[in-house]
Amino acid sequence: MTQATLSLLIVDDEPANLQKLKRTLMKDYQVLQARSGDEALEILKEHAVAGIITDQRMPGLSGVELLRESLKILPDAVRIILTGFTQVDDMMDAINKGHAHRYITKPWEPQELRQVVAQEMERYRLTKENERLNDKLKMANRQLRSENIRLKEEMQALKGSSSLIYESGPMDELIKMLDRVVGTDSTVLIQGETGTGKELLARYIHDHSNRAGKDFVPVNCGAIPADLVESSFFGHKKGAFTGAVEDAKGYFETAHQGTLFLDEIGDASVDLQVKLLRVLQEGEIYPVGSRAPLQVDVRVIGSTNRNLSSMVEKGKFRQDLFFRLNVFSVHVPPLRARPEDVVPLAQHFLERFSAKLNKQVDGFAEEALQVLQDYSWPGNVRELENEVERMVILADAGQPLSASTVSERIRYHTASSSSQGSLKDQVAALERRLILESLKEHKNNKSRAASALGVSRQTIISKLKEYEAR
Repeated sequence: MTQATLSLLIVDDEPANLQKLKRTLMKDYQVLQARSGDEALEILKEHAVAGIITDQRMPGLSGVELLRESLKILPDAVRIILTGFTQVDDMMDAINKGHAHRYITKPWEPQELRQVVAQEMERYRLTKENERLNDKLKMANRQLRSENIRLKEEMQALKGSSSLIYESGPMDELIKMLDRVVGTDSTVLIQGETGTGKELLARYIHDHSNRAGKDFVPVNCGAIPADLVESSFFGHKKGAFTGAVEDAKGYFETAHQGTLFLDEIGDASVDLQVKLLRVLQEGEIYPVGSRAPLQVDVRVIGSTNRNLSSMVEKGKFRQDLFFRLNVFSVHVPPLRARPEDVVPLAQHFLERFSAKLNKQVDGFAEEALQVLQDYSWPGNVRELENEVERMVILADAGQPLSASTVSERIRYHTASSSSQGSLKDQVAALERRLILESLKEHKNNKSRAASALGVSRQTIISKLKEYEAR
């Protein structure tokens, strides 16, 4: 909020006084004007002004009465009253009834008025900025609490926070690598595409380390507003800023003697990179508002889907921070590089969502598993998880998950990648597959299969004759 965007309402029943006020203030503020208290109240209902400057003696509502009524509409606005009378009673009314911030006697000097208004507008601006930052801090704390609750529930659903589901050789090699570092306090950097399960691997490291009984604190480095970085990571002391009504711990202090997981560290701002580097080097933090450092014992695990080496070369990531994070680096292979894990993961998600949705499902039909195995999963494990949840929602209770419950985009991709020939041939192959799957699902009832596909029963019969003739 800059001074140029602040607006003022000036109120005086004398046109000459209004013009003088406007000329004095219009260079610095957006100026609205009214010639009576009633007109001013109507303007206040339509415009959220930052300040009101009013004459005291006016026909109808007096300046004090106007300010008192304005409190109901804009309680935070700056209130300044101008008067040619200096009786003590008038001053007390302005302060007690109108809650005026300033009382200025006439005649006033333009420079003096500009200075008074500037002081009050700066106070108003700082108050609003502190309110905004306090709201952001409260929201960030709510999000952190909500995220912690979600993660705890998710881990309970997994029957253990370090549950890893895999059968492939690449994942087996990765876990053997991690087992070499879990017993140390070394910093670990986990690299891999989005959705590959980097956070689950970080939890595996934590849960198998000597810090397992302490907190695991996950933080998305790209999701924290720049003006909340210091308070979020290092905490603050009571009274450090408006709204800091009590001491608050930051992520580092919360993770003391535990593990801090810096998710997507490649998205961290340059300012955050500098602050993180100092903590990793010195092992101490300065909460906002504190002059004394606070020692913290935290194991840091970072993750990224970016190429940090390339970012260092381009000057987008600090080289010294990269060296600090890259003590022990592992790469998580994408799901397409370990197709052996698709089925066990799908089975695992099926069990979880069957329990979560309270729906008994009789496993996967073979055709459904084949479709899932043939897909490349660009969104990795997270995409597979979301897909299985959708399939369980669509499934009939007590029945296996059929291929028809798989998203059309996945079925189309699978059919297209396995088909050869022209586009016409590939579309025909997909059409045949969908029809045969629908017939199987509806126990060869052509009417129900046709209804599910949105075509007529005669279309199904005609297509079946074509397939028999080939």
